[in-house]
Amino acid sequence: MSRLPRTPHSRAVHGAALAFALFLGLSGTGPAFGAFAVDTDDIEVGDCFNTGADIKGAAPAPLSVDVVPCEEPHQSEAFAVFDLPDGPHPGEEKVIATADEKCGGEELSDYVGADAKLPDTIRGYYYYPHSVNWTEGDRSITCFLADSAGPSTGSLRTSAP
Repeated sequence: MSRLPRTPHSRAVHGAALAFALFLGLSGTGPAFGAFAVDTDDIEVGDCFNTGADIKGAAPAPLSVDVVPCEEPHQSEAFAVFDLPDGPHPGEEKVIATADEKCGGEELSDYVGADAKLPDTIRGYYYYPHSVNWTEGDRSITCFLADSAGPSTGSLRTSAP
């Protein structure tokens, strides 16, 4: 499982970036039709998305991703999202250990099927909250699959949500 800490950022600055992305989308110079930008901590289970970066070398995580219909070419697909408990930041090692456990376990087999044989080029990744983001209320870990061979179409989910 590969880990990608969320880039520390201010929601106010990021809001301006999303407004600009929306402008680009409406002006026809932005992402593909049907795509929309979301914060990495707003990705939902079943979302297919593109990061605009090579997933193999993407660290830290981008501020946002472009969610697209799974029938369109995409880099990644979210299979689990969970929140860590409120309280002080537990430390990066604890966050990573929790994400490794949750993203590599039952959630993955429930999503793709217990008997699924995924291609060798598909790897598991996750976004996790940086301590700076924690102070802004980000507690989510997003588990996703990505194909190092390049964009794919269709979903890896065994059944409709």
